[in-house]
Amino acid sequence: MSVLAALRRELGEDRVGSSPGLDGRVFPRSGEELATALRLLAAGEASAIVRGSGSWDALGHPMPRARILLETTGLLGEVEVDAEDGVAHLPAGALVFSLSEHVRKETGGAWELPFDPVSPSSTLGGCLATASPGFCFGHPRDVVLGLEIVLATGERVRCGGRVVKNVTGYDLAKLYLGSLGTLGVIEAAWIRLLPAPEKTGCWWVPAADPSLAVEPARLPSARAAAWLSAGLARELSKPGPGMLLELAGDAAAVAADAEHLVCQNGATASDPTGLGVVRGMRGGDPGGRVRVSARPSQLAESVAGLSRAGAEILAHPARGLFWAFSADEAVFAAAERAGEGFLVEAAPLAIRESRELFGENPELRPLQAAIKAQYDPAGILNPGRFAGRI
Repeated sequence: MSVLAALRRELGEDRVGSSPGLDGRVFPRSGEELATALRLLAAGEASAIVRGSGSWDALGHPMPRARILLETTGLLGEVEVDAEDGVAHLPAGALVFSLSEHVRKETGGAWELPFDPVSPSSTLGGCLATASPGFCFGHPRDVVLGLEIVLATGERVRCGGRVVKNVTGYDLAKLYLGSLGTLGVIEAAWIRLLPAPEKTGCWWVPAADPSLAVEPARLPSARAAAWLSAGLARELSKPGPGMLLELAGDAAAVAADAEHLVCQNGATASDPTGLGVVRGMRGGDPGGRVRVSARPSQLAESVAGLSRAGAEILAHPARGLFWAFSADEAVFAAAERAGEGFLVEAAPLAIRESRELFGENPELRPLQAAIKAQYDPAGILNPGRFAGRI
C-alpha cells in the first residue's frame, strides 16, 4: 500500500490531497493525527516538507528529496490563558495575530503575546520553528517555557512546562526553536506573556548611519527600534535614513524618554502603523534578504559596505542585527564578511542551490549532523533544508 493510501485510510480522505511537484499533501487536525501521519511517513520512508502558512518558505536550502507536503495550520487545539500567572498554552497552527487578540481579551488587556509575526498569516509554529528575532519582543526563545513535539517516528513528547523554573538538566525546548522543523514538528507551546505597557508612542529619529541610533535605541522605555536606509525609509514616507522607535511602559518613563528624543535627537512623532510595515519587511520573498549579526560598534562600517554594494538595510541597532535586501550574489558574499554571523533568509533558487545559507561554521557541522541523525535518522523532516544541507 502506498503512503498516500495509508494516510487516507488512517486519517480520512479529507486529510489528504494533491500538491504541485510532490506526491501529495497531508493536513492533520490534531496532535494524534499528526503523530499518525509521521508514523506512516516514516514507515513508507517518505520525507516531507513541514509547512505552516508558508511565511518562511524562502528560508533554507531547497529540498529535492521531499515527497509529501505536511501542513500544520490545522493544529488548532486547546487555548489556555492564565492571567494570574501570565502564561498561555497555545496551538502551533493558530495565527499569531488571532492569538494576540485572544490573549488581550482573556486578560482584560493586562498581558501581551510577545511575538513579532512577519505577516498576518504567520502561525505560532512558524514563529517558533524559525525563531526569527523581532523588533518589539526580541528572540522567541526568551519566552518559550515548554513545547509539545511530535518526533519523526510519530512519538509525542514534551519538554519544559508552564512555569519558569521547570528545567533540570538540558533545556531541550531550545533545541527545537530555530531548527526549521528538521528535528520534530511543534504541536503546541507554553508561552510566558509580558505585561501590557501603560503607554506607547512612536517616534522618527533622523540618523545618517545606524551607529547614531544605538543610544536612543537603548533608552529605558525603547521597545521597538528599526533603523532604515533611505530606500526603505521612503516606504514609510520618511525623507532619509533614520530610525522608527517605539516607546512603551510606564507613562512617566515614556514621557521622559520622548522629551529626550526630541531635545537630543531631533525626533518627531510618527504613525505607529509604520511598525507593521517594518515587520512585513522581514517576511515573504523579496528576491533576496540576508540577516547579519554584528557588534553595535561594527554596524556603521558593515552597513556602509553593504550599502555601497547596492543593498538596502534594515537594522536593530541595540541588538546588533541588520538585514541586507538584495538578490545580488555579491551582496550575499559581502554580508558573509560583514559581521560575526549571517543567515540568508531569502534568495533566488540558483543561490539557494549553490551556496551555504547558514554561514560557514565547519566546526559545528558534525554536531549538527549528529543531532539530526539522533532525532530524525531516516531524514523524514525537511531533508536538506538546514545548515550543511542536513
